[in-house]
Amino acid sequence: MPRPVAALFSVGLLLIAGSVLVPSGPAWARARVVSVGNSTVTCTQVSGLEKFEPHLRTRGTVNGLETVHLNLALGGCSSPALPPPITITGLLKGALVANTGTSCSTNFETSPYSSVGTLTVNWKTHKAKVASMSSFTPQRVKLAKVQRKAGTNQTVKVGGPGSPRPSVAGDFTGGNGGRSSSFTLRWKRSAVTCSTGLSELPIVSGALAFS
Repeated sequence: MPRPVAALFSVGLLLIAGSVLVPSGPAWARARVVSVGNSTVTCTQVSGLEKFEPHLRTRGTVNGLETVHLNLALGGCSSPALPPPITITGLLKGALVANTGTSCSTNFETSPYSSVGTLTVNWKTHKAKVASMSSFTPQRVKLAKVQRKAGTNQTVKVGGPGSPRPSVAGDFTGGNGGRSSSFTLRWKRSAVTCSTGLSELPIVSGALAFS
């Protein structure tokens, strides 16, 4: 009888030792925390919707407040602070208000115009943890050269150089408050249906840089 008891006692000690020495799965998978407040980020893929309130029209007003609502997915993102295999994507939301009226001509002209509002980017990372949010105040909007052909893409730049400078708070400030930050949006020229009233534009591509 003493031998089986001793054997069982030895097996129990081994099991206890094994439970102490072998880490559980979640401990190995725990993501490390990375500080990205002073770093930069770029994204090469932008898609989503740009909505206009009130709707834009061919014969709309040239003065008065126009609100643009943005709901954009950001992909192809990278940052020097997040080396592979860490990946990051984002969701940009918010509204910008400008004194451009409801006319398509004033909202889609090449001269830059001032805008008021702060946009929020919620970041999602894989294999790392970051503070997860940036707040972007672009200050201005500028349309690139006006495209006339229906099949071409029209581009608008939000933020960028000028006075007052744009700013970023939270993540990815570039160490200087995001003074050079901007993003671009592109849509099909054929989507601009001002004659019947334009309520939204599907964004087909774009890019973002917080620096």
